[in-house]
Amino acid sequence: MTPKQSTARLTLYILIAMGTSASAGLPTIDFTNWRECAGFALSVIMTGLVTCRSYIDQTPTLVDKGP
Repeated sequence: MTPKQSTARLTLYILIAMGTSASAGLPTIDFTNWRECAGFALSVIMTGLVTCRSYIDQTPTLVDKGP
């Protein structure tokens, strides 16, 4: 896989993880409570970061180094 393909795959993985996390929490959020909103935003962001880290940890062997 090329570096460009790897970046595209990483972006898709992060968007899917964050979208899934956000859709699971939306029905339970009270948007008038700023603490709940902040906690919700942090949990979605952390999900994206964890996904990014796990992808980066496994990817170096899959990306072509080039000539």
